[in-house]
Amino acid sequence: EFYFRGFLFEGFRNSKLGNVGAAILTSAAWASLHMQYEMFFIVFLFFTGLVIAYLRIKSGSLWGCVVFHVFMNAWSMIEMILSVNGFTLVHR
Repeated sequence: EFYFRGFLFEGFRNSKLGNVGAAILTSAAWASLHMQYEMFFIVFLFFTGLVIAYLRIKSGSLWGCVVFHVFMNAWSMIEMILSVNGFTLVHR
């Protein structure tokens, strides 16, 4: 978050891209780092990145983004632990 919503986002939003362009570009870059997942989840992460960028714009702070990211990672970890133990939260 410090790199994407702190450094990159701030640089892009202060350019001709503005808030919307910065949000789209950093969300796409962030999602592209998760290529180990299926396309559905990469697209989900792109839209999650837009939500995080919105938090950054509205709050003016990076900490809401960090907390949101921690929550997302914790949720993924819980899903993985449950899956390893025979439980699933997402049915395919």
